[in-house]
Amino acid sequence: MSNEKFTIAVAVNSQETLTNNLYRSPELLAGGNQILIKQNYKSASLAYNSALDEAQNDIVIFVHQDIYFPEGWFADLRTSLSYLDREGRNWGVLGSFGSSRMVHGGVGRVYTTGLGLHGNRIDKPEPVETLDEIVLVLRKSSGLRFDPDFPHFHLYGTDICMSASLQGMTNYAIPGFCVHNTNQLLTLPPEFYDCYSHIKRKWRKYLPIYASCATISLFETDLYMKRIRELADKLIGNKRLAKRRVDDPRVVLENCGEQHQRQSTRTN
Repeated sequence: MSNEKFTIAVAVNSQETLTNNLYRSPELLAGGNQILIKQNYKSASLAYNSALDEAQNDIVIFVHQDIYFPEGWFADLRTSLSYLDREGRNWGVLGSFGSSRMVHGGVGRVYTTGLGLHGNRIDKPEPVETLDEIVLVLRKSSGLRFDPDFPHFHLYGTDICMSASLQGMTNYAIPGFCVHNTNQLLTLPPEFYDCYSHIKRKWRKYLPIYASCATISLFETDLYMKRIRELADKLIGNKRLAKRRVDDPRVVLENCGEQHQRQSTRTN
């Protein structure tokens, strides 16, 4: 798989954000990868199904516009794909950061604005229940599709991971460190709660579902606690988590890279 080309699909609402982040990834276009930019779609599912239809390669990477892939990310992906192939794993969705009821703090190490280094470092693909939407990897040949009725741009990764599991596939977080140079907000937008409700209705018999931003449950305990924390932060003017994305994610990488390496060394 060393020479395999990838299709990279991005739902874009800001050309500036795309240019300043994903397009700065040093190996994005190496080896003739296909780039599909999707704009003016009312949901991520519709945008990404369109990308699946146009994909010229079997491995399709769905990525946020504010992600920065450092040097070596695509080599790490190829290593994970080779591992899964050797082991004969029927995988559904891969990603850089996943959630499992068995692991506290998330599976896979990433850097995200506001939280810093986030998640637990892994050395090989590890099974997870769901994956964060910052990076999702599918095989076009698997037949997996995003739910065209799924609204907005939140939790669609959780949804397609559940679909993959229902079809007997296993989802994996992979060693794929990246920078999520996002605007970290104090409150979640109303669209998130629409997506939460959609997931809850659709997958009701499988609750609770562990997603990266919330546990989706029958009584919505985690969601209520999140709303209480948001309200408290607003009332006391707590802006400790509200951070803007930086102008250049490479600066973030320089600042966290040494710390990331030290933590990786200690893990080994």
